[in-house]
Amino acid sequence: MASPGLFNTAYNDLVTLLQTELPNLRVVDDPRNINVPCLFVEAPIIQMASNVQAEMQFTLRVIGIGVGDLKNLQKLLDIADDIRSLKIGLLSGRPTIATIGSQDYAAYDLQLNTKIAAE
Repeated sequence: MASPGLFNTAYNDLVTLLQTELPNLRVVDDPRNINVPCLFVEAPIIQMASNVQAEMQFTLRVIGIGVGDLKNLQKLLDIADDIRSLKIGLLSGRPTIATIGSQDYAAYDLQLNTKIAAE
């Protein structure tokens, strides 16, 4: 079996890092495995600088329990701060609603960028 490519490796490395560094938070990379509260790593946007260098833009969706009371907001912001403290390129965050099945949940979308290069 061929080894994973540059993009898959970068995606998998980020998921593994988050799972390792945030052991008290469920980190998922497959929407079928979302079970709130959790952190869902969405598919990245890829910007090519050259054939061997790229920037990957990730959305990390922190999904809380409930529709967004103050206690839930504080928990979402605590998780966002935990991710910020990892120093992995967090650029911004914005509140949103995550709809799973027919249920709405308060969520926060965190944007981060990482640069990658083929060896």
